[in-house]
Formats: sequence, structure tokens, C-alpha cells
Amino acid sequence: MTTAALAPRADLSSPQPLRVAFPIVLEGDLVLSPEHLGPAYLAAVLRRAGASVVIRDAAVNETAALVEDFARLRPHVIGLSITTVSIDEIARFGAAIRAALGPQVLIVAGGPVATHLGSALLAAPGWEFLDALVRGEGEVPMLRLCEALHTGGDLGEVPSLCFLRDGALVETPLSAGVGQLDHLPDPVRDQFEQHARRFPYLRVSTSRGCTSHCTFCNAPHARNRVGPAAKPWRGASPARVVDEIERLVEAYGVNTFDFVDSTFEDPGGAQFGKRRVAAIANEILDRDLRIYFNVCMQAAHWSEDDRPLLDLLWRAGLEKVLVGIESGSQEGLARWQKKSTTEDNRRIIRLLRETGAYVAFGFISFHPWATFSEIRENSAFLRDMFGHNLRRFTTRLELYPGAEVIEELRADGLLDETFFRTFNPFSFRYVDERVERLATALNAIYGAEYAESCKIHVEPAVFRFETDDIVLHTFASRLRRVHGSDPAAAEILDDFAATVEPLKREMAQFNFALVSDLTDRAERDDDVMAAAAALAAPIEAFYGDRLRAIEAAKLRAGFRLRRKGFDIAGIQTAPPRSEKEIA
Repeated sequence: MTTAALAPRADLSSPQPLRVAFPIVLEGDLVLSPEHLGPAYLAAVLRRAGASVVIRDAAVNETAALVEDFARLRPHVIGLSITTVSIDEIARFGAAIRAALGPQVLIVAGGPVATHLGSALLAAPGWEFLDALVRGEGEVPMLRLCEALHTGGDLGEVPSLCFLRDGALVETPLSAGVGQLDHLPDPVRDQFEQHARRFPYLRVSTSRGCTSHCTFCNAPHARNRVGPAAKPWRGASPARVVDEIERLVEAYGVNTFDFVDSTFEDPGGAQFGKRRVAAIANEILDRDLRIYFNVCMQAAHWSEDDRPLLDLLWRAGLEKVLVGIESGSQEGLARWQKKSTTEDNRRIIRLLRETGAYVAFGFISFHPWATFSEIRENSAFLRDMFGHNLRRFTTRLELYPGAEVIEELRADGLLDETFFRTFNPFSFRYVDERVERLATALNAIYGAEYAESCKIHVEPAVFRFETDDIVLHTFASRLRRVHGSDPAAAEILDDFAATVEPLKREMAQFNFALVSDLTDRAERDDDVMAAAAALAAPIEAFYGDRLRAIEAAKLRAGFRLRRKGFDIAGIQTAPPRSEKEIA
């Protein structure tokens, strides 16, 4: 798609501005950091064409106020971005919006769920409020849709659109996404402004797509593309990426960024992709931006030869890496069609930790085909690699519309066909019912609602620890960057690590023993639900004690550093990043 496709064809400000609203229901990842870049890009494109655009967000239990807000604004168009985790809440919210605003507003959906379900979503029970949906990337279709509404044009000329006309379904031809990401405007930062600029980080998109084809994933990748996109992956130029970051640093004084790319170093681990991320790192250093950033990586792409590049990324501000590990078993990796081996997974975790980055990773401990042998392999891998995080031992496969695994489950007779009505991510059966009982029992430790739907309202200590573990690493890592060259500071930080690491090893052994015992019970067909229920309170107490011990150690380290004259608050605002300062 050329630059001309993004050029406005009508003035959306005249004679009166077209009013467009993007409500965002906060669920899943959007709870801790609400910024949603999808609507932010759409808003930037539409404002450039003259439209009046508002973005508002609300927690799932506060959407009634959002409905009242939009009832006062009387928008002409409401755009709903749907994710699997928020699909129930979005359906209820959409119905309430329709009841409040009536037929005058056009409600259009987008995002991965709308993309892969297409017209089936318009026919799904509970979604009668929808007028249309956009499949694929939304910038050009939403621009053309708004222009057609504003000028009385034909919706049938809008690309990538599904809609009902006189009760009949109309599907227009799918169009490719934006070919050159440098041509996109910067996404708006309305949510950051509305939240008093208090986000833990700002999100930045440096690329779109992925060259892999993991079967559980519905994000755009090499095999699930919709429309005539020429490439499965596109990257913005390094200068364009760092220009946007620099503008955000200058405008807001922020210093922490989350790169939302499916894989930062794509395409396919080839040198082209690595040269690109090296160029981004060098641009950051050359401009002395003094930032931190988080990325996603693929294990198969990184080897010992990449140590210099990883060190460069760390000097530029790399702080946390999410790796799609998914399994500690070669059998499991093959099932998900991962490119990595178990050795690749162990290597990248080691390399990143030796670089200084925090390693987070996706993992699927339980799935319909899981065997007890695979479960034990996964548990042993987790004990060795990330055992202090109990949640990784208990995660289950979740179904997302558009993922290949859905058809695999259907072919094996394991898919509950209610999935296409309810979109419940756990609409499947297990080959071995004992494994299903084990998976349910382990997740019921966090509460019955979590076991049923992965939703939670009272955060247990296990979940708090997962968040605090990242905060803990950030605290120590940033202090080492700033003060680690001073022997006095290094000694304090070493003492802090010497206190915390044994606690984490103890937690790893605790988790491994707990899961191993319940696995043995499940294989014997014991009452594993009762056994797990009896463990819920002891687990909460165990994690609560360790959280308090770690926080006490952190406070002691901070006190000792301040007493020695080291600036602790400075790690939040101005970390030294130039190579000269770090050398």
C-alpha cells in the first residue's frame, strides 16, 4: 500500500467535524498499563483528515460511566478494538452504547478477534449491536469509512469492511496494510495525558508482523495473514523509530518504553534484522537519550556470536526481554511449530541474564494433548530456569480466533463448538482427563473464577510476586547501571543479591515439589482438586512471607545506599547511557 492510500480524500472537519470515539475497556495487559496503540494510530490518521476524535478508557467495572460520557459526546462513529481477554466485557459495553445512543451512531469493530472472525462476529449472539467490522490493519479502512459517512459515500467502496446492508451481509475486498511504516503519523498519546502522565512506560511499535507461524498465536504472522499483504513482516527505519522516542522524551520527560513488536529482531533471525536493531541501539546512544526499553525476542535467533549485539542493546537501555519459550519439552515445541529447541531456550535465557536483562517468557504448561511425561519435563525446565514464578508452572493453552490450533483441536474431536458463540479461551477437552483435572486444580489455587475463565478480582500473593519480581530487577539493575562502578555501591548491591537469590531458589524448590506432588497424585487418579484446595492458604502465606522478606531487603539496600550518598531517586529519571559513562 502506497503513501497515497493514507492521504485524506475529504475534509472531515467541514462543514462540521465528524465525531469519532474510541472506547477502551481495560482488561488483561491494559490494566497495569492502559495505553492501546491500535486506536492511537487510528486517531492520529483521522485527526490529520480533520475529524474530532476522542479516546476514553475505563476498567471493566466502570464502563457505565463511559457509556454516559459518550452519550453526552454523541459521536457519529464508535470504534471498538476487541481482544480475546476482554471480549465478554466489550459485548456488554457495546450493547449498552447502542441502547444509549440508538441507531444514529455507527459502531464498528476491529482488532485481531474481528479480523479472524469476520462476518461470523456480526452473526454471533450478543453482537447484534455491531454495524460493521474492519479486518486487518485499520488505518486506511477507517479513514475511508469515515470519509464515506461524512460525504454520503458508499460503504461498499471501503476496503476490508464487513457490514450489513438491508439485512444482507456485504464483504468488501481485503486490502494490504501500510507498506512503509515510516509513512504513518506518530500515534496520539491521549491516554497518557488523561492518566496524568503516570504510566510505567509508553508503548512504541517499531514493526508489524512476524515471520514465524506458532500454531497457538493469532497475531499477524507468516501463515495467518488476511488480505494481499506483500510481506509477513515490515519494520520502520531506525531513524524513524528513534525520532519518535526522542519526541516523547522531549515532550513528556519519559524514559521507559515498551516495544510492542511481535519480535524485535525479525525477519527470521537473519542479519538484516539484527543490523536494524543494532542501528536503533546506536541511534539511541548517539543521541544520548538515556532511556530504558523492553522488547520481545525469539530464542532460535540468538547464539553466543550475538553477545556483542546484546551488550550494545543493553548499553542503549535494554532492560527486559519477553521470550516465547512455551515449552521445556522438545515434543511440546514441535507441537506448537516453534523454531527453537530446548537448548536454544536455555541458551537465550542464560545470554540475556548474563547481559543484565530481565527475562520474562510465555509458557504453555497444560494443553489438550499434554502427557504426564511432558508435564514433568516442563516442571524440571522451569525449576532450572524460572522456578520462583509459580504461575509459569500452571499456565494453560488459551484459544484465540485465527490460531491454527483451533482447527487441529476440531480435527481431533477436542474442540467444544460453543467456542464460536462464547469465545471462551478454554473451550476444549483433554485427551487424558487426569491431566485436565490437574490443570484445573493448579489454577483453582488462585480462585475458582480464575480456574474457569482466567479472570481474577482479588490478586493473590503469587500474582503480586510476579509483578514485584520485575520491579525488583529494575531497582537493582538501574542502580548498577548508575552506581555500579563505585565499590561501595557495588558491595551493597552484591549483599542485596546475596539475600534475594537464596529466597528465589527456595521458592523454585517449593514450586517444583508442589507441582511434582500434585502431578503424581493426578497420575494415580487421586482427588487432586481437594489436595490443591488444601494448599491454597499455605501457598498464599509462603509467598506473602517471601514478598515481605524481599521488600525488607530492598528497603535496607536503599537505606544503605542513601546513607553512603548515592542518589536512589535518580534511577527513575536520568540513567547514564552513553558508552563513555558506562565504560
